[in-house]
Amino acid sequence: MISRRLLISSAAAVGAAGFSGSLFAAAPDPVLGKDYIEVRPPLEFPKKPTVVHDFFAYTCPHCLTFAPVMEKFIESVKGNPEVKVVPVPVAWNDDLAIFPHTYYAFEALGRMGDLHMEFWTWVIRGSHNWSSAADIEKDVLQWVGEHGLDQNKFRQTLGSFSVVSKARQATRTWKNYGVDSTPCVGVAGRYITAPHLVGTRQGTVDTVQWLINKIRQEK
Repeated sequence: MISRRLLISSAAAVGAAGFSGSLFAAAPDPVLGKDYIEVRPPLEFPKKPTVVHDFFAYTCPHCLTFAPVMEKFIESVKGNPEVKVVPVPVAWNDDLAIFPHTYYAFEALGRMGDLHMEFWTWVIRGSHNWSSAADIEKDVLQWVGEHGLDQNKFRQTLGSFSVVSKARQATRTWKNYGVDSTPCVGVAGRYITAPHLVGTRQGTVDTVQWLINKIRQEK
């Protein structure tokens, strides 16, 4: 809502000539080096669709708070053949490798929709005493067992060819992009933007859309 005080002050600012343009200026374009950075060297992806990589870590609290904003963007481009969003789970060391594997295991077992966010919330906000990869695996298997999955089957799925291959590809992708923090978003293998660059979560997805449009205009 525009207040009466704002209208009066705006009118005074333009003087007797009245309003010469829009009351609110258009948002400035994102700035290279500030709101987004270039990937050097750029990665090779097909020109169509424009691939958007959503880099996140189950162990990252900032990723968890960014997820709902990113999900709205994903919903907005769902069904658009010009854009493809690819989630990329990140593990910063071998002790945390079970987390990307868990993401792809949920996918393989058809439980992404009901377990992904609940698991993520548990990892970030739950009480854990993890000092080794074995501790993490034990707790993860207990958690999935409490949520309707057979622990032995889940363990087998974690080590399956499909899950291991996808986790390895995810690692190659974030390393090739040069990702060193999460959350962040890669666009077409050429650009990276992130909340810590732009300053806001919504501004980040706005920058993603701007970069998509930028790339389309260059084709």
